[in-house]
Amino acid sequence: MTYQSFREYVLGAFKIGIGLGVVSILARWVTGNTIFGSPEALVKYGIFGGIGFAMMGAFALIAFGWLGRKVRSDFSGGMTIGDYMQNKLHPFGYWLMIAILLMTSIEGMFVQGMAGGVLLNILFGLPIPLGLLCFFVFCVLFAGIGGIRSIHRFANVQIIITFATAILIPVYFFVGKGVEHVFNGLRLYHPYLLVLNNHEGLLFIVTGVLIGFGQVFVDQATWQRLYMMEDKKVVSTFVLSGLIFATIPLAFSSLIFIVLFSGGFHDIFSLLFELVRKIDTPFLLVLFVLCSFGAITSAFGAGLHSMISLMVNNVYQLFRPHASERQKIRLGYTLAIAIGAVSFCLTMYFTPTLLDLLFFFGIIYASLFLPVIVIVLTKGKASNFIIISVIAGLASGYVSRAFVDNMKAIWIASSSTALVLLVYLCIASVRKHYMRTKTRT
Repeated sequence: MTYQSFREYVLGAFKIGIGLGVVSILARWVTGNTIFGSPEALVKYGIFGGIGFAMMGAFALIAFGWLGRKVRSDFSGGMTIGDYMQNKLHPFGYWLMIAILLMTSIEGMFVQGMAGGVLLNILFGLPIPLGLLCFFVFCVLFAGIGGIRSIHRFANVQIIITFATAILIPVYFFVGKGVEHVFNGLRLYHPYLLVLNNHEGLLFIVTGVLIGFGQVFVDQATWQRLYMMEDKKVVSTFVLSGLIFATIPLAFSSLIFIVLFSGGFHDIFSLLFELVRKIDTPFLLVLFVLCSFGAITSAFGAGLHSMISLMVNNVYQLFRPHASERQKIRLGYTLAIAIGAVSFCLTMYFTPTLLDLLFFFGIIYASLFLPVIVIVLTKGKASNFIIISVIAGLASGYVSRAFVDNMKAIWIASSSTALVLLVYLCIASVRKHYMRTKTRT
């Protein structure tokens, strides 16, 4: 697939409208974490687990639409979040932000890689190393080499399959088994899932929304899609994407009821294995397999493509300002292979659960979203203290993990960032008022 310029490799050759914009955003956010993480949250926090996953994505996407309109009016000619931050931050703050963004990119791809390896193992019995290798090679070819055109073609098919799966499989089982039969089975074997005064579950919803804001507001692929859209359609595209997204985690959480209502289980992976075993219709089984692989591949591909765009456009180009378009595209291909290899090694070495990863990196996301909002709302260059508040949040969050649970650590990180930001804004406001008074006198 030949591109004439690196900008075309990153954004495509034309601005996208609401339809393709919604498809592209959903393809980015319906991920392995949505399919496997929401059932895990359901098992741990009851019905509030699935609701929390739905709300964290929906609210964050809708809010980002309003913030995105301000971003586009301030700096409309960018391609990546790095372009905007370069325009708004001083060099120290800019490079600190780039380092944090690269870290969150690796986390996003790591999660998808884990989900891909596990899925291949459950469905086909492939050894996890072999399954991971196949997955990463395919993603590098499809997104890293194929670029944005390949990603958008794949997104259309993936979203159709995802909605077909989310509608047809629950309907097939709940009609076949009877909703009342399923409900009685849940009350008998897993009554804790239906408890409504589950305070930990309610805290998960609020914490999930906090993490979701951070994930969406600093996600490089989402910023790229923001710059692909027509100016007047930014808000409506993100609002529609958020509303549609909310239905997906709920649908996949409900799939787990099909397994749970008939007895106990060992762990989340045994639940997925049982779910696959219970889908006794070849058509629905193929649909589920295609949906799962489509979501994971699409999310990993978007993360890989956006990371390449950031590294070439916002790191390499600053050191090689006279690099030709052909050199930048060639470097993008090389980075795709290198990032795929690093992701493979990381996924082989570390084996946390998806929920553990969500909480661990949730500290970064919870510390980031307020500073990003302040940067966007600041007129002119933003102070380095805004980025330093992120470091304060990260330090307090990760240190506090030794003394409190994961959700409390996320709130400590977010509160620390907010406190530092508040102090900075108060001092800046007083100083500005003093300077004005001095000028008048």
